[in-house]
Amino acid sequence: MSVRGSNGVQDGERNTQRFLTWLASVEDFKPYILQGVLSISRVARECGLNRDVFYTNPEIRDVHWPQLNKRLEHEGVLRSRVANPVEAPRRTTQRSAANEARIKQIQEENEAVKAENRELRKQLEKFKAIDEILHTTGRLPW
Repeated sequence: MSVRGSNGVQDGERNTQRFLTWLASVEDFKPYILQGVLSISRVARECGLNRDVFYTNPEIRDVHWPQLNKRLEHEGVLRSRVANPVEAPRRTTQRSAANEARIKQIQEENEAVKAENRELRKQLEKFKAIDEILHTTGRLPW
């Protein structure tokens, strides 16, 4: 929250200072870990900050938060993240071939509909002209 008469830069600095003050006061980070990850929600609640500060404040997001995570990984509080996670088996080639076939079919249908539309527009123009002639000559079919 902004203090009356402050701007975004000042608020950001104040939020960073709050986070750093909290960081210096915490000795045990285990209560802030949820499912093996440092919980932004719990940390934000303890710091007295909104969660969005951790996503929008570049100093916290890009400098302090990654440093804290690395420090906790190094200390063994957090599990180290896997550098190269196991890749899921690729099925994109089968799916993409099916998608390509479907795309081709839809494009052909689209071209057929466009051709039919052009033909119907020509017929409409022809019938509009005939209707106009019948109206002007007084030869109405009814």
